[in-house]
Amino acid sequence: MMNQMKKMTGLAGVLLLLGILIALNAVLRPMRLRADVTEDQLYTLSAGTKQLLGALDRDVTLKFYFSKSNDRLPVTTKNFAARVRDLLKEYESRSGGYLVVEEYDPKPDSDEEEWAQRYGLQGQALDMFGMGGQLYFGIVAVSGNREAAIPMLAQSAEPRLEYLLTRMVSEVAAEKSAKVGIMSALPVNGSVPSNPYMMQQGGGSSKWAVVSEIERQYDLEQIDMTATNIPTDVDALIVIHPAEISDDTLFAIDQFVLRGGRLLAFTDALCITAQESADPQMMQMGMSPPQSASDLNQLTAAWGVEMVPGQLAADESAASLLSAGNGRAQRNATWLSLREAQINREDIATGSLNEMMMPFAGVFEVAATNGVEVAELIHTADDGYTASTMAARMGKIDIPSEKRRVPLALRLTGSLSSAFPDRDGLKQSEKPGIVILVSDVDLLADRIATDSINFMGQTLVQPRNDNLSFAVNMVEQLCGSEALIGLRSRNSYDRPFDRVIELEKQAAFKWQAEEQRLNAQLQATQAKLSQLQQSRDDGQQLFLSPEQEAEVKKFREEVFQTQQSLKEVRKSLRRDIEMLGVRLKALNILGVPMLVAIFGIGRGWWMRKTR
Repeated sequence: MMNQMKKMTGLAGVLLLLGILIALNAVLRPMRLRADVTEDQLYTLSAGTKQLLGALDRDVTLKFYFSKSNDRLPVTTKNFAARVRDLLKEYESRSGGYLVVEEYDPKPDSDEEEWAQRYGLQGQALDMFGMGGQLYFGIVAVSGNREAAIPMLAQSAEPRLEYLLTRMVSEVAAEKSAKVGIMSALPVNGSVPSNPYMMQQGGGSSKWAVVSEIERQYDLEQIDMTATNIPTDVDALIVIHPAEISDDTLFAIDQFVLRGGRLLAFTDALCITAQESADPQMMQMGMSPPQSASDLNQLTAAWGVEMVPGQLAADESAASLLSAGNGRAQRNATWLSLREAQINREDIATGSLNEMMMPFAGVFEVAATNGVEVAELIHTADDGYTASTMAARMGKIDIPSEKRRVPLALRLTGSLSSAFPDRDGLKQSEKPGIVILVSDVDLLADRIATDSINFMGQTLVQPRNDNLSFAVNMVEQLCGSEALIGLRSRNSYDRPFDRVIELEKQAAFKWQAEEQRLNAQLQATQAKLSQLQQSRDDGQQLFLSPEQEAEVKKFREEVFQTQQSLKEVRKSLRRDIEMLGVRLKALNILGVPMLVAIFGIGRGWWMRKTR
């Protein structure tokens, strides 16, 4: 009877626990409870995004177009779409009701497909023959009459996905397009020649591609290099090669930054574009060509950054192959072809860039300044160094023993002080300032950044590298809300098994020496065989002597045996790696249940012992 009562009590307890779990599930189901336990907080919104969503004061709709009903979608695409959907829901929950997410499945010939195409989204074939149907995978942000879209979400862009979404929301939620001022000593907006004959011959220069690209997205206003005031409605100011800039203009830029304006400045220690832009007629008249060097040191020194006069950044690992005349080519370490190793992959504005070219870039020196945070966006390798402009002109650069990483592009944020404390005006920035400094101007020039293609009588311009993307990204970040500045580039969602990779390396290394020895033996044997066959005289074109035939047979046998040994070595390598996989699978499948079983048996034994 007692045992029966215990059983009934235990059953009642189980049923009660089950009822509690069902009730909790019903109560908590409408609630969105999440815990991000990933190492890099991959599923947690950045503080900047939370700030933007919390400050929304107008309705925004995010339309997620995804062909989820297509049964030929790869598993990786479905998983990526699930993460996108989850991130969009997080945006919705953080917006205080101002942001709504809508999901559409644009099936063939449906209204959803038609609207997707109206928004600029284009379907992509899932296979080369088009038999797998079309994949729509994009997001549209709508607020009032303002729209922005990501036409196709690529999985490679996932680390920047939060940035792209927040930028879209910021763009459509803004009341008007940002205004960008541009100030330059070079004819970046195009020029008309003063010589009437040159005008008749179609002389002059066209607008730089980078300016045209920025003009597509923003309200662009040209500001004279002698301006003593920057208009208050300018959100961001681009300064390109400020050669011989006056103190009054520097003071105008100083006050623009201190009252909250954003500054993007391209300066140069040796600007080849300035030299090439010199008008030959001006030279014949004895007029001096444009200065090849420019800096804002008088302004930026107050923020802890200066460009070193007469010095260029050099990097052997980024040296470009240039023509040296007479059909010769030589590597130039001051004409930088920068790759991922020299680009800040952690920063959201540069994380997607892969290749940049910076000819004769200058050198920044950074000093500690209270209240100013300096981030390196572009830099040389750790074994970079500096060289004089004179040495670079002559092509005789000596590599010094002292090497270091040289910064080429910097972003300054924080409390900025005036470089003109004795003048009437602001002495300190009214709010955290944002300044981006780049030590090269030539990277913006068309001949460095673009290629021109003649297509059916029209000249098409396409990027040669990521120089234009870099410039546009910088403007984009400065013109957006402050939330965009604080966003980080998320690490990869692909989490490799580091221990497995290390074990595979060990297995490969175990057989590497034997494989190298056999390859060397094979090459030596084949070389002897080739030498023997070439040593025949003209009378032996068809027949070999018995001794030669014996040698050839011997060497061929050695080649065969060596190749067989190589096959065995490679089989052993694959077998070791496969056995590693089998052991890991066995551990995953059997190990955890065994641990649970051992724990249960141990706990039961302990409870019986203590009764």
